[in-house]
Amino acid sequence: MKLTLYLRKINTIILVMLLLMMTFAATGCGNDEEDDGSGYSFTCTLHENPQNLDPQLATDKSSLTVIKNMFTGLMTVGTNGKIEYGVAKSYEVSDDGLKYTFVLRDNCHWHSSAGPEGLVTAHDFVYAFKRIFDPVMRSPYAEKFSFLQNAKSIMDGNMEFTELGVYAVNNTELVFCLDEPNSEFLYLLTTSPAMPCNKRFFEGTKARYGLDDESVISNGAFYISQWAYDPYGSDNLIYMKRNYENSANDRVYPYMLTFIIERDSAAAAENFTASVTDCFVSETAQKKSFMGAIDVKSYETTSYGIIFNKNLNIDSDIKKMLSLTVDRKGLESVAPENFKVAYGIIPGSLYVGDNVFREQYPAISYDFYSADTEEMLPDVVDRINRDYPDGVNILVMNKSEAGVIGKIVDDWQDELGIYVRTDYVEEDEYYSRLEVGEYFMAFAEISSDDSSVYYYLRNVIDEIYNEDDAYETKSLLDTSLSCIRDDIKCEIYRDAENAVMEAGDYIPLFYRKLFLIYRKNVSDLGFNPFSEQLDFEKAKYFK
Repeated sequence: MKLTLYLRKINTIILVMLLLMMTFAATGCGNDEEDDGSGYSFTCTLHENPQNLDPQLATDKSSLTVIKNMFTGLMTVGTNGKIEYGVAKSYEVSDDGLKYTFVLRDNCHWHSSAGPEGLVTAHDFVYAFKRIFDPVMRSPYAEKFSFLQNAKSIMDGNMEFTELGVYAVNNTELVFCLDEPNSEFLYLLTTSPAMPCNKRFFEGTKARYGLDDESVISNGAFYISQWAYDPYGSDNLIYMKRNYENSANDRVYPYMLTFIIERDSAAAAENFTASVTDCFVSETAQKKSFMGAIDVKSYETTSYGIIFNKNLNIDSDIKKMLSLTVDRKGLESVAPENFKVAYGIIPGSLYVGDNVFREQYPAISYDFYSADTEEMLPDVVDRINRDYPDGVNILVMNKSEAGVIGKIVDDWQDELGIYVRTDYVEEDEYYSRLEVGEYFMAFAEISSDDSSVYYYLRNVIDEIYNEDDAYETKSLLDTSLSCIRDDIKCEIYRDAENAVMEAGDYIPLFYRKLFLIYRKNVSDLGFNPFSEQLDFEKAKYFK
């Protein structure tokens, strides 16, 4: 046993030395141009082995990060958050918004570990989208693209997946037909399931596609040269090399990527501290914990607040009164380090077009009393005591939030004269009670993997309403799908958010912050704080 541990320790030391030697070699002689930050070999930690590098199936964060660096879709998200051209070089939309015609550039190349695999064509995108709706594939992304022509009929089993409304006119012209307009379509084309799939290569993998280094193919900035994973071993790595054919058109700055695969959630910070890696994602800033010059970027990504039991049909005045009594100014003194007090639902890192939504439409604070509120108070308290003679409770996952919840519960008792029992439970019991509806209120997290205001609000609506109760708010939100102008979409998002806030149907309390931590000599590292995908294509390293 001691010998095994000793050998593992030696292997780890050798691995670190090899990575440092590779980094030195890349920075010493790999730069394409002097002092432009190119030619570096970046190293990063993945938490857990990627489950599947098939873009139409992958959902775990490790897979999505690797896929981001392997593939390029018709459209892509630049380092500034804007949607830009990827494989497409132009597109047109019909006046009714039901037909998109894309023209592809003719210089995007496939590359596998065996070498170049030919040009990407419109047929590769047709094949990928039909795979999403192939019932054999069981892709989790079909619902996201259900607005495509015939998609709903295919999902209902009334049509074959081959009848999906997407076709190639020729190698460089691609057409999508829609059953209904969807202004989120261009955004969705930047996401993993919209990546192309080479039919010849896919069929040649014989059901191994995306599962090992010989069964993956890239049309993006990097291709996988080695994927080594032993669940019982310690030297688990993915090596990715620059796709030189694609870099000739759209420059790829790093020479190479190395992903160290770890099972311990603390390993990312430990590897960074040991100067083995160049960056990592953290839920705490930790700036004082690291030696040397580092930079930290923070993002507001997740809403934490109070949800009500959807099955209790709680009186709207009760919910509104509980919401209006929350003293957010007072919460600022008890907020956890990585939380920011929220006066609205939509987090501050979501874009609409070229602009941050929250900068254009600041949240309206609803934590105030009015004359009408004071007049309602006695009646609302009577209704709570009458309708819930056994009292009401708030379900909380763990006691780390005791200061926050204690402050709110005390405010309710002081201002309303009602006692709310706090049920602190472990994670398994928390989710079990949420599922069976054993709670009055719950302190809950609402998040999204999508960097889209529309999908974020859809998640909120799905979380807090039953299907029938959601109809009006969802209908309001869905009117944004037929809008081309970003300013009109933003007004709809603002109105939908305010409708939920005014009704007290969800009480937002905090935004959770997420931190990207990297060394000061690193620049232009792409990062999607919602999917947590790191994008190294334009990343630079300066000595």
